[in-house]
Amino acid sequence: MKDTNVKVGFISLGCDKNRVDGEKLIAKIAEKYEITSDASQADVLVVNTCAFLDASRREAIKTVFDYVPYKQGGKLKKIILTGCLPQKFVGELYDDFVEVDGFLGVYDGTKIVEAIDKALEGERVNFVGKGEILGIDRVTTTPNHYAYVKIADGCSNYCTYCLIPKIRGKFKSEPMERILEECKGLGDVKELILVAQDTTKYGVDLYGEPKIVELIKAVSALENVKKIRLLYCYPDLLTDRLIEEFKTNPKLIKYVDIPFQHASDRILKLMNRKGSFDEYFELIKKLKSNVKGMAIRSTFIAGFPSETEEDLNILIKFLKKAKLFNAGFFAYSREKDTPAYSFKGQIAQKVKKQRVKTLYETQRKISYDNLQKFVGKTLTVVCDGVDYKKQKFFGRAYFNAPDVDGRVYISGDTLIEQGEEYVVKITKATSYDLYGKIVKKV
Repeated sequence: MKDTNVKVGFISLGCDKNRVDGEKLIAKIAEKYEITSDASQADVLVVNTCAFLDASRREAIKTVFDYVPYKQGGKLKKIILTGCLPQKFVGELYDDFVEVDGFLGVYDGTKIVEAIDKALEGERVNFVGKGEILGIDRVTTTPNHYAYVKIADGCSNYCTYCLIPKIRGKFKSEPMERILEECKGLGDVKELILVAQDTTKYGVDLYGEPKIVELIKAVSALENVKKIRLLYCYPDLLTDRLIEEFKTNPKLIKYVDIPFQHASDRILKLMNRKGSFDEYFELIKKLKSNVKGMAIRSTFIAGFPSETEEDLNILIKFLKKAKLFNAGFFAYSREKDTPAYSFKGQIAQKVKKQRVKTLYETQRKISYDNLQKFVGKTLTVVCDGVDYKKQKFFGRAYFNAPDVDGRVYISGDTLIEQGEEYVVKITKATSYDLYGKIVKKV
């Protein structure tokens, strides 16, 4: 029986993969309790955490402390911590982090209602490792026109800087039939975004070989899915078959996120990353030459242990040569329980930040040149909502993934609706965003 006297607030931190986990937790909680989007009105607050980097762990802890005053002088009674932070660090947290009343790991979703029940009864619980993975039921938190589907969890690449295998374990693909059932359950979706730590490795553990192309074909056959976006494709398994699928499948958006992480062969080897400067550049050339208009995004780490100015200049050279559509840059985070933590040549934080700034400035000029090419031309743009600070509607073209890339700001005499597509004539470009006027509704 549903308890309408108890309201549960939910905050999800971290990546889009964590968002999917959070949406499944919300669906489970909603079976018994009322969900509120106003945390100040919640009796119980669930914080779904990331722990990939020290900064994300600090954000999770800060979020809890931000709401502790609500426990002391407001309606809030209990706080539950879920996800990556308790999964990896519950042994360090449980005794001292008394502000939290219950702990669950990344695979304990079936225990969430019981954790809330026991917390409300006055019991403090640690359910890390005691639950099971939730099914496909979700309450989506994205706008209605797009949704994420996680096709695998964990990672078996063992990059020397990364905690993911220690938190989420080895790479585990979801069975294809289960993914298709989840996709169908989302209803009409204009953009379905397939995510995993490494989408190109999908199926290796279940079927003995990569099956990402087969999965894309199967999802494309679903009538409720209009377009598919593929994120996080590691370069070593971005095969000719997958490139051909980008070229020939009208539902597969011509956009790919390839996390190269560096371009210096020496640093890549230290990172335990497969590939080299030349191999990465050849892959980019192949993608661009085979798939007209292909937009490539990537991420890079600056300040990895022993990175020299020469290594940094090699990366800058790569950026200028590759002319990626978008790129994100992050200062190396020294994480205990990773091999790189003990590497010699750790770099000062100030230097790392300056290198990130240098890389962003390099890419800014490249992105500016990329976007200038669209001025005076038309693009199909899906409206995502309103930017209240700018007092403008904004949307995305095919080369913009939600949250991580730039926006297209749109205006016009026609009624503009979230989730609808418009033909937009571009009138202005900055380093990251485009501006334009609506020509017509698609």
